[in-house]
Order: sequence, then structure tokens, then C-alpha cells
Amino acid sequence: MARAKKGTISVENFRGMLRLRLPRPWFNGKKKWFSLNLPDTPDNQKIARAKANLMENDFIYERFDFTLEKYKLTTAEPEPEISLSDLFFNYLKFKEKTLARSSMKNLISVHNKLLAMPENVLKNPNLVRSWLLEHNTQNQAKKDLCQIKACCSWAFDEDLINNNPFEKVKKIKGISTDEDPDPFTIQERNIIIQAFNEFCPHYYNFVRFLFFTGCRPSEGAGLKWENIDFLSKQIIFVEAIVEGHHKDDTKTHKKRLFPINQQLMEILENQPKIKNTVFFSEKEQNINLNNFTRRSWSRIFKDIQVRKRGPYHCRHTFITLCLDQGIPIQQVAKWVGNSPQMILKHYAGLTRSSVPEL
Repeated sequence: MARAKKGTISVENFRGMLRLRLPRPWFNGKKKWFSLNLPDTPDNQKIARAKANLMENDFIYERFDFTLEKYKLTTAEPEPEISLSDLFFNYLKFKEKTLARSSMKNLISVHNKLLAMPENVLKNPNLVRSWLLEHNTQNQAKKDLCQIKACCSWAFDEDLINNNPFEKVKKIKGISTDEDPDPFTIQERNIIIQAFNEFCPHYYNFVRFLFFTGCRPSEGAGLKWENIDFLSKQIIFVEAIVEGHHKDDTKTHKKRLFPINQQLMEILENQPKIKNTVFFSEKEQNINLNNFTRRSWSRIFKDIQVRKRGPYHCRHTFITLCLDQGIPIQQVAKWVGNSPQMILKHYAGLTRSSVPEL
């Protein structure tokens, strides 16, 4: 059916039945639907259009009956009767065309949680929030609630619901995570690198590469030899390994160039070229970062006197040390694939420059 002109009544198909959607200005900006209780057929569409014309004429001549008794129409429910889990499933199908594998996996997880919620919980947004906090970590509950809010916002824009019931639900505060900047010192970095050289030499070059480029671990794991230009001495970060699967893209969806200094050249020249990816697991497969963190990275920290943080802190360390050396924020941002605003917000306060003697 063609979209109605602004200020006129549109005839819609909703679950195979015809309904009228009245112009918002007639009802102080609120959405208003009316069910005709007629199946969507060509003949019934003519009836629906006739009903719409009658109502439009009455409105023009200021005789519109806002009680609707005159038109003998049944007002549709303020919100169509669709469960939150069904609504999220529709959102899932909508997003699968554009989202990456890992992001879709997160949405599927949220949908499974909605299916596990009791019916009385699903009908109360505040109870949904409480259920998420009770059955997840605080950070995961925060992410899940954000996805549910986004789903309902999408559903509202698509006229599937009359309002977003989660719009006024209190946000869940996150707590510090492994991705929050908490850099290693130079001494700690060197101890970690030496420990890998002694106890886990297979990943020695990989760990050094993370520390000396500040790349995201997924980008380091996904780096291919074809994206290293030894002639111009540049690395092209254009892909990643996410959950063991190759992804032809980076987190920011932008490729970036990184200069190869002598330190990096030594790492790359000493890395065996037995696969198309530069770094690989001990079984010569794509590096699964979860396995690497659990089996190799965590094991190293049992033998050294350094407070444990995750591999992502190699990136934090590189950025912080660059700022300590006085490298402009714009240049650091370009190297690591962040915006200067993000660098300033999260890292500028972590530099360790000593106070000058005035």
C-alpha cells in the first residue's frame, strides 16, 4: 500500500488485518490506530479507504467524532499485543543484514535471555532490569539492557509499538573492565616480554608486537603477510580475528597505516612464515584470543611479580608511553585507530611525566 500523505489517514496491514492510522496532529502528537477487523483483501481495502475518506471529510468540516461511535470502529490497543521476546526476534532479523558475526552472537544471547524470563517479568520493564542484574554480571546486564532499549526504540520508529516502555528505565552503571586504561610500566612490560621468551616462546613475537604497535589484539591476530609492505616499511591494519574466525574488517571499519621501526622490523624478520597470517597458535591455527588469554597469558603472571591485567593493556601501555614521550595526540590516534577526543578523554590523565622544577 502506498504511503499516505502527511495529515491524512493511512490504511495499513497489521498481521494480515486492515487498520487505520490517524494523523498524529489530531491527537496531540500521539500515535493512534484503529482496527477495522477486516482481512487485507482488495475489496476490503476499498472499504477501508472509504472509511478513511469519511473521517477525513468530517475532520475538515469540524464534525469529526473523537469518540468514534459515529464510525463504529474499534480502537486498537495502545500497544499491539506482541511479547518483548517476539519483538526482539524481529529486531534480530532486521539487524542480521548489517551486523558482524560477533555482534549477532551478542543479540542472540539477549534474545535467549528474554525467552528464559517469566511472563510477568517480560511485561514490566523494571522487572526486566532486575532480572538482568540478578542473572548476569553488572557490565553484561548493562549491555543487555541497552540492546533491549535499542530494540524498543526501533520498534517504536517502525510503528510496531506505541511507545518505548524502557525509555525511562534507570540505566545500569558499568564497572571497570579489562578495556579500561590501566597501562603497564616500561619495567612491567619488559618483565612480561622476558617471561614469554622464557616460558612461552611461541607467543614471544606476538606479545612484543602488541606492546610495540598498540594494535587491538584481534588486529594483531588477524594480520596477514600480504598487508606488510617491507619496501615502504608500513603495516596495513585492515582485518582481525574475532573468536577464532577471520574478519575482513577492523573494529572501526577503517584501514590504517602503521610505520615499521627497527624494533618491529626485528620482530617481523624473526617470525616464521609458515602461514598467511603472521601470528598463529601453537597448532598453526588462527589465534583464539580467549584461549591465548586463559592458557598462555594468565599462566605467565603466575611466575612474575606484576599485577595481572589482560592483553588489551598492551594497547593501553603503548598509547600511554607515546604520550609520555611527547608524541602529539593526533599522531597517536592515527597510529592506533582512535579519535584524538577518545585519546584525550581516556589516556591524557594517565601519563607519568614528572613535575618540572620551576
